[in-house]
Amino acid sequence: MKKTDFIAEVAQKSGLSKKDTEAVIDAALDTITEALKARENVSFLGFGSFQAVKKNAREITIPGTTRKVKVPAKYSVRFKPGKLLKEAVE
Repeated sequence: MKKTDFIAEVAQKSGLSKKDTEAVIDAALDTITEALKARENVSFLGFGSFQAVKKNAREITIPGTTRKVKVPAKYSVRFKPGKLLKEAVE
């Protein structure tokens, strides 16, 4: 499902216009992004949680060669689905 399809579906279910729905979804995604940048966890009961996790620096070997490359430390996003979401997908 693409973002436009998602917006149309939410607009239909909520009774809001597509323009208003897009503004709400964009604001929600921006808020989640800002919280993760600040290294805060974002949780939605029953749906799941987003967490910024630090990945340590490491050295990897390029497959098919013996060349080694250093990968710097960085932050990544981890999503852990909630119980209700897991059950709905099963």
